[in-house]
Amino acid sequence: MMTQIKIEPITPGIGANVYIAADDVTHEGVAPRLLDALDRYNVLVFPQICLNDEQFVTLSNQLGEKEEVKVTADGSAPSGKGVYRISLDKDDKTQLEYVKGNDFWHMDGTSYKVPGKGTLLKCENPPSEGGDTGFANLFAAYEALPPERKKQLENLRVRHCLAAVGRKLYERPTDEDYARWDAVFPLTEHPLVWKQRGGKTSLLIGATADSIVGLPGEEGSAILRELLDWCTQDRFTYRHHWQKGDLVIFNNPGLLHRSYPYSAAAGRVMHRTTLKGHEAIA
Repeated sequence: MMTQIKIEPITPGIGANVYIAADDVTHEGVAPRLLDALDRYNVLVFPQICLNDEQFVTLSNQLGEKEEVKVTADGSAPSGKGVYRISLDKDDKTQLEYVKGNDFWHMDGTSYKVPGKGTLLKCENPPSEGGDTGFANLFAAYEALPPERKKQLENLRVRHCLAAVGRKLYERPTDEDYARWDAVFPLTEHPLVWKQRGGKTSLLIGATADSIVGLPGEEGSAILRELLDWCTQDRFTYRHHWQKGDLVIFNNPGLLHRSYPYSAAAGRVMHRTTLKGHEAIA
């Protein structure tokens, strides 16, 4: 008998709540149905499903090939299971920068030719204040652009790097900071407009977007700010307020996402896995 899954759209443009028992989520045939829903709704929310880490990892592996935890490995027990523990209680500067950098709209994997397909976020401990996660539908935002604006953007290329995020965290970054960032994610060039298989198109913008090739710095920055403002309008976004046990899966190549600021005292702890992508940026 087919596993029972109930799916209810959250907004007309992005997101759906998924209702399924935790013990059923790894049943045969569930993963393909979830992937179909992910491509349709871009953000899947499983309210208080309360998966343990073993179920979390099993589901991740059923949905696709899971990325190894390397750069974000922090020696914690979840890290040993291939899970990234997101929290501000870390004592390593680089690890803290990764977490704090999530407060800006971004797409994961812009350092790679093939960004991750999807990300799974599980709420271990909800924040006492702040710490929501926002999602912006790049597919819908691009589709809504005026035709003339699309034409103006289609041949532009954009440079991404970790230093673009770092400069948002520090007023006066040091040479040591730049060297550390460049060792992880140096300048990488992509088309600004990413036309994907199946006819969908997104924009490679966000916090890692540093400059536009061939344009003076401020002119390129103005375009990137304009597009970010456009794509993060209310009509294209969904903001999730975390409860303990929530699971969210999001379609990385079609979204920007961000965490909303919170303090270490808020106690926010998330577990994350990432699915390897299967479409190169072109």
